[in-house]
Amino acid sequence: AGNNYCPPGIFAVETAVNIRTYLYSLPYGDQAISIPKHIYDFVGGFPDQCLMEDYELAALLRKRSALLPKMMSGVVTEMEELKIIPGKAVLCSPRRWQKFGVLYVTFMNSKFVNLYAGGLGPNQLYGLYYGCQAPRRDSELSPWEIDMQALLSSKEDKVETSRH
Repeated sequence: AGNNYCPPGIFAVETAVNIRTYLYSLPYGDQAISIPKHIYDFVGGFPDQCLMEDYELAALLRKRSALLPKMMSGVVTEMEELKIIPGKAVLCSPRRWQKFGVLYVTFMNSKFVNLYAGGLGPNQLYGLYYGCQAPRRDSELSPWEIDMQALLSSKEDKVETSRH
């Protein structure tokens, strides 16, 4: 099968995903989540985990939008909401759908979302999904936290240097 092969049922999945996203505000990574930088920073950036990071980001964004009216002391001019941006569709790789078929991939995606929502962690899911342990990390800190520490250290060094 070539790159242009669309497995039977893929357009039904696309339609169902768009409806799910619209009704329940549950976008996932292959839907090209786009958010303003200040909101991205507010939720702590993209979750640093080996699987379900897109699911976790959507949950963080929902929590943030629920808290925002309370934080604004009742001065809310416009409620935040998830919107599907009209225009050309985002392209993502169809390889998994082509290789395993629509029913299997849809079932496995739903299974992993439910396992994660039920409390199974990303590393355990990784093991089930790929049949091996999740990659080891050199640090318990996320890449974002490492960058932030380096930035703060360099600012502290500059302040200390300017004092001498």
